[in-house]
Amino acid sequence: MSSTAAKRFFLIASAAMTIGWACPASAEKVQAGTIVVAKLYKDFAWQAMASQAELFGEDLAHQQKATLEKYFAPALARLLLEDAACQVKYQGICNLDFDLLFNSQDPRVTDLEITMASPGKVSVVFKDPVDQKQTRIDFQIAQVSGAWKITDIIYRQPQALSLRTVLSRKIP
Repeated sequence: MSSTAAKRFFLIASAAMTIGWACPASAEKVQAGTIVVAKLYKDFAWQAMASQAELFGEDLAHQQKATLEKYFAPALARLLLEDAACQVKYQGICNLDFDLLFNSQDPRVTDLEITMASPGKVSVVFKDPVDQKQTRIDFQIAQVSGAWKITDIIYRQPQALSLRTVLSRKIP
């Protein structure tokens, strides 16, 4: 692993871990909404620095139902599963043609921050280390069976685009 990749991994892992461990007084408030998003990045942010599925496992978009439902509401998990099945069936891209955690086909990430933007909305902001372009992704969250789950992801660049909308498109 190159030193740049190692630095990126350290920054992403540190940011994700800081969300839950920053300080005991605010940890409970932070965990109430942001913890599901922080855990998602903690478990799958490796995609921004490595492409070796044989070492790291399948990317997020190709996980099994049980894994997806740890993070996503059942309806969004179902749409992700349907797109993955479509890719296998047609041996190519269906609706999802980008990394859903980074809104990019070739993610490069530094300075990742996860914050509760408003009730029901968690924002993830990061920079591209090469051109310093900042990206913001908003995660809509809700309580599902007593646990916080992601109900949609809104990509803010170049215009607002919903993951649910992307995944709901009809495949010709």
